[in-house]
Amino acid sequence: MTRKPVPPNGRTGRVSPSKDWIAPIGGWRTDVEMADMPKEAAFQLDNFFPEANRVRARYGHGAFATGLGAPVQTVIPYVGVSNRLFAAAGSKIFDVTSGGVVGAAAVSGLSSARWSVQQYTNPAGQEYLRLVNGLDLPLLYNGTTWTNNILVGTATLATQNVAVKAVQYTLSFFGTGSVTLSGAFAGVLNGTGVGNRVTLTFTPVAGTLTLTVAGSVTNAQLETGAVATPYVSSTMITGIPDPSLLIAITAYRSRLWFIEKNSTNVWYLATDAVSGTATVLPVGGNMKYGGTLIAIGVWTIPVSTGLQQCLVLMSSEGEVIVYQGSDPSSSTNWGLIGTFKLGRPLGTERCFLSVGADLAIMTTDGIVPITKAVQLDRGATSLGAITAKIGPTWRETVATAGTTSDEWQLASFPARQMAIVNLPSSLGPYQYVMNTETGAWCRFVGLAASCWGNWQDRLFFGAADGTVYEAEVGANDNGAAIDALMVGAWNRYGEDMASKFSKLIGVTAQIGVSTLMYAGMSFDYQTKIPTALLSTVENNASAKWGSAIWGVSKFPGLSIVRKFASAGGAGSALAPTIRALISGASGSVSEAAVIGGSVLYEKGSPI
Repeated sequence: MTRKPVPPNGRTGRVSPSKDWIAPIGGWRTDVEMADMPKEAAFQLDNFFPEANRVRARYGHGAFATGLGAPVQTVIPYVGVSNRLFAAAGSKIFDVTSGGVVGAAAVSGLSSARWSVQQYTNPAGQEYLRLVNGLDLPLLYNGTTWTNNILVGTATLATQNVAVKAVQYTLSFFGTGSVTLSGAFAGVLNGTGVGNRVTLTFTPVAGTLTLTVAGSVTNAQLETGAVATPYVSSTMITGIPDPSLLIAITAYRSRLWFIEKNSTNVWYLATDAVSGTATVLPVGGNMKYGGTLIAIGVWTIPVSTGLQQCLVLMSSEGEVIVYQGSDPSSSTNWGLIGTFKLGRPLGTERCFLSVGADLAIMTTDGIVPITKAVQLDRGATSLGAITAKIGPTWRETVATAGTTSDEWQLASFPARQMAIVNLPSSLGPYQYVMNTETGAWCRFVGLAASCWGNWQDRLFFGAADGTVYEAEVGANDNGAAIDALMVGAWNRYGEDMASKFSKLIGVTAQIGVSTLMYAGMSFDYQTKIPTALLSTVENNASAKWGSAIWGVSKFPGLSIVRKFASAGGAGSALAPTIRALISGASGSVSEAAVIGGSVLYEKGSPI
């Protein structure tokens, strides 16, 4: 006798089918129809970062350095024999290396806190920082002190004029002669001996200061501030009528290169120099669309003989000008590769980001790699943009926020494979963040950043409250819970417009001891915040090597768990929805990662 299966009928047919879903590792997508989203896409991905095999709630942030007294507009890392971290706020630059409440400013009396920064190493191995901002005289840090001598020919000083502002200065020199000050300030400083250093601290009015020299005046220094720092011959960049108009800087082919504010001029120093005479390179003759230069960077091109570096300039009208060579004074060692048209840049010099050998450019059309910009017409560059997957949202964001805010910045965090787009604060505390390995996007919410910087594989941002914060650390947002929300791809499960009644959602996840994870379903293209709490892992302390018991001790947040939650609701299109609230200690992290799961639902009658 042969057994036969019972034929399906109203009593034996399966009423509640189960369908699997995967974590949206493809990231946030707004470039596709919601009804036809790829299964690995996300309708919403806030504070969940898409990795190659899961989506992970971002880690927290906390105050690192406080008391800067004004909005922080530049985070300035220095890498050398002594690694330092500085931050510019208001009229000052602070050393924030040690964190905590800052002390006295390292530099004061400045007109702007928004600096373009370049670290440069000369052949002797000396590491420098060069800073320009378009308002103040360029600054120089030599690894020990912020050297700032605005005189020239200082070994044996001669009479000269210098432009000064209404801030405190200190004049110092060795010798038996004298320096008489006139113009913006009246006074005299007399020397007392060849081996003696004399100083005079004063505050002039803004204007021209004349220094009239008599007798022997050597190793003279005029610098901002109330203290005479160790002597340097000069930190002045000469040749340009007003060096305070330099707004952007880069290092290229053993030279420092600068852009002059509101102009089409590029200036460059002698080989391996950080100060001295600059030479002008007029670029306007190669610009087809008008405007002024605002950004400068370096692009490395693979060629048959290896790699070739090129100098890249960006205009306010979105024109990219590319040169090759190292010496504009030589017809055989300098040449124009071409000019290319993109959308207008967002912000100013912070619209450039070096990504490996490529150079990414942040424009109204999206973030475009220069390798695509030189191949495509502007009408097609959006298709080759890094931001193509969030293209509609990008264009809407630009239309709302405009292009001129100084808070636009394209930054990176290589240690976590993140590219970060800082948005103007008028939109709220948001960043668009991309996985640089997979190209998947998400949104960070709750980080009120005005600028970003990397230092020693750590991520920092400055804020309007006069604080430097460290990001991607800890299990809370400066004391508040980290709130992450994931809405996966919409799915009709092959039933077209028929209603589905979801009943239960299963989630495969990693859940740390300080994480509460909620799960549910969203319906018909409307997000529904889940309130059903997934069963949590045991709240045990992490097991330690040497004391853990095999098979008994737990490793919270690292193991993969399968949990279930009620997911009642009805709709023709369903999307798995996960919320994670993380409230742990600042000195630890609590994993909240989603790998995938399944949904149990009942079929309804077609509409």
